[in-house]
Amino acid sequence: MQIEITPIFGSKKVTLRQSKRSVTTFVGISVFFEYLGRLGYAQKIAEHMPFKLTSPNAIKPAETFTAFIVPVLVGARRFAHMGLFLIDKTLHALMGIFQFPNDDTIRNFFRRFTQATIYEFYDLLGRWMPARVVAAGGRIHVGFRFDRI
Repeated sequence: MQIEITPIFGSKKVTLRQSKRSVTTFVGISVFFEYLGRLGYAQKIAEHMPFKLTSPNAIKPAETFTAFIVPVLVGARRFAHMGLFLIDKTLHALMGIFQFPNDDTIRNFFRRFTQATIYEFYDLLGRWMPARVVAAGGRIHVGFRFDRI
């Protein structure tokens, strides 16, 4: 079995195929990454980010934000668990992030936010996301079919 997905960041396809060797436990989240890609998540996060970094070596703020969210989604219970995701190269490829931020980078990223920028950032995202949710037949669903990946 072989499936190609597009990572959240980047347009280069990643091929997922069965193997007898254990590579990563997080391949199941690839469906969610494909979903975020189809929603235009990376572009919207980058567009609404309240600050830009100018260093050519800096990790993009949208990638740092996502690198914080994904470990929480897959079960990190403490901030110290973020370090476990630094070594999972398969997860990095699935996300399209090839320079995964460490815990200090993520901490410094969130220090840039003030109360005003937090409100502005999440308010804009809060207005964008409901536009993705479609009410049909009295039920609310997101316009994406998992069987078409």
